[in-house]
Amino acid sequence: MAASPQRAPHPVKGGCHAEIRFASDAPRDSSISVEHLATGKILARETIPLAAGNRSRRIKTHPDSTHVALHVASPCGWTPAVTVDCGDAIQAIARHFIVIGAMKAGTTTFFRMFGQHPEICRTAVEVPGKSFIKEINYFRYLYEPGHSPVHYDWRFPFDTQRHAWTFDVSTNYAKLPASRPVAERMAALGADIKIAYILREPVDRIESQIAHAMQKGIKTASETHCIRVSRYAAHLDNYLRHFSWDDILLLDFNELMDDPSAMQHRVCEFLGIRTIETAPGIHNRRTVKFRLSDSERERFADALRPDVARMVSDHGFDPAREWLRPASRSFISRIRRAIS
Repeated sequence: MAASPQRAPHPVKGGCHAEIRFASDAPRDSSISVEHLATGKILARETIPLAAGNRSRRIKTHPDSTHVALHVASPCGWTPAVTVDCGDAIQAIARHFIVIGAMKAGTTTFFRMFGQHPEICRTAVEVPGKSFIKEINYFRYLYEPGHSPVHYDWRFPFDTQRHAWTFDVSTNYAKLPASRPVAERMAALGADIKIAYILREPVDRIESQIAHAMQKGIKTASETHCIRVSRYAAHLDNYLRHFSWDDILLLDFNELMDDPSAMQHRVCEFLGIRTIETAPGIHNRRTVKFRLSDSERERFADALRPDVARMVSDHGFDPAREWLRPASRSFISRIRRAIS
């Protein structure tokens, strides 16, 4: 697909609705890439598909932006003249569905499943190296003191006539101790926030995390870090300082794998939206073959037993009663780990 040549950035007002207008109709399979800039620095980037015949496209500008750079991509070399007009200031959305993890617990499968729901609003905005379409990471890496709610909200093309919730699936929101400020930052939005936390047998999760690190070329993953990520009760304690149980839904990785339809019903009921079943398929990026030894599994299990006990006693998560079984695994359990 051919991209348009570099053009001078267009001046804009930060934190506003802007109308991008094209001098001619967009051909099929065209898109426009928008870079939000301040003093020449890229604050964020989004790529938006254009329907055939489009002559305009509305966007929200980054609250700190002064210019936008536009690049049209089209299979037929379409390079129209483009104008940008800014309008009203962005109003806060105030309805956010945020999945906080856990890492290697099926969050990508979950994102694909619910990202297709017509009442859920995903973002197309990315911040190079920090924030992505699935994992926005705003409350961990982009938040700064003094930010308004619009600094989070602007990235969602939220339509009040269609959408009920925005959607953010960021596993970095549950990685203590670095994620400790995240819950307080979320609560400070003053918005209606619903939180989901997908939990997996904690040693299986660690095994998958280590394999993931090896696949990325990291020779070893820190055992201390792996254990901290699997201490689910500690993460919940942090969120329950700022949110009530009415706002938090605990989900079981095994249910996501074995009965995604049942999980969809529970999540849609939690959010108050209609149930629409989708079948995105199981996401599996693992190519590295790695298994913890029985002695390694027992070492991790010993470190995690107090937290697992609290998941049952303090947080009422019944699937945790089956966790941390002896190191020998059933065939079915091995299959479950292989598809992680």
